[in-house]
Amino acid sequence: MNILDNFINRFQLILPVPTDTIQSVDDDRSKKSAAVLLPVICKPEPTLLFTKRTDNLRLHASQISFPGGAREPNDHSLIETALRESYEEINILPNQVQILGKMQPIKSHSDYLVTPIVGLLSAKVSYYKNPAEVAVIFEVPLKHALSLTHHHAIMINDARDKKRLFFYRYNQYLIWGLTAAILNKLALQLV
Repeated sequence: MNILDNFINRFQLILPVPTDTIQSVDDDRSKKSAAVLLPVICKPEPTLLFTKRTDNLRLHASQISFPGGAREPNDHSLIETALRESYEEINILPNQVQILGKMQPIKSHSDYLVTPIVGLLSAKVSYYKNPAEVAVIFEVPLKHALSLTHHHAIMINDARDKKRLFFYRYNQYLIWGLTAAILNKLALQLV
């Protein structure tokens, strides 16, 4: 079994998020919710796509992230949010993404409930950055990204309590915070 088939099989064997949790996240529009797409590119050596945000953004400037953002009132689901944001940021059409499923939501430091959506992209899909939002698009080999030996964490104190801050380095890119926490959670689920 190749790396991609193994990833798909293992991800789909994860117990799904309980339906009541999905409903409350998907249907309660009064909560601050967001979604990100974890785009797995189906190459002979599969990769995971990341973006580096531009320096001039009001929030999360220069940070490494997955394409995604806040849910808008017209979004019918968090999957739609992730696909809309991916199109806006890196020009991936929604019909070019094969959705594998959702991970459990993670609360961000800005109190958004962020739902990671895992999707597959053909190696033939072309994408390009929206220069108003994205400075760089890069790929990381999936095997490297999911290897827990590359994941690190430190404990930090904030005004409320102690928190674990995850980080992961690939070449010149330092992936940290929520993006690294999502990556770490995915890697742990697939162990």
